[in-house]
Amino acid sequence: MKDEELVKRINAGEMELFEEIIARYETKVFGVIYYMMRNKNEVEDIAQEVFIKVFKNLRKFKGDSSLYTWIYKITVNLCLDELKKRKKVVYLDEKVEVNDSELEIQLSSNEKDQAKLYEEKELKECMQKCIRELPEKQRIMLILRDIQGLPYEEISRITGIKLGTVKSQINRARLKLKDLIEKEGTFLEYIESN
Repeated sequence: MKDEELVKRINAGEMELFEEIIARYETKVFGVIYYMMRNKNEVEDIAQEVFIKVFKNLRKFKGDSSLYTWIYKITVNLCLDELKKRKKVVYLDEKVEVNDSELEIQLSSNEKDQAKLYEEKELKECMQKCIRELPEKQRIMLILRDIQGLPYEEISRITGIKLGTVKSQINRARLKLKDLIEKEGTFLEYIESN
């Protein structure tokens, strides 16, 4: 069943179908929350808030964007509100368990030798450290685009920022990240060669 049909049926009174929305988007919502908040103990609490807000506001969903985009926007906004309250920074260096799978930035390793694996581990740690140092807006844009893999148009809808501005902010975030990595002096040649 398509999202549009699901929303119509829930709004018509088939409340038990809301479980289907949770099943479809839970893992993605958990991932966004984790990457923005870093604390795996907060993931479930904020995800619960997200789905409560989705449930309470489902009648307001107009279908101007996809349900996926609407839920992501709610997720990002709740995380931003929480970050503002707590004045926290986003860290990307811990694993989080979600439905028996792990969410983390992973570098591929197909039977590479130990030196290569060590090099990749160092690069990953450097990247995570540098991402944490980005300004909040740039960090969020980079997470949504390069870690979550969302298209620019979706990011624009989620954040409410014009498409051209989204692209330029992501470009600035990438340039800033490159500068931070160069300052770290860690495996820049490796990044450029892969």
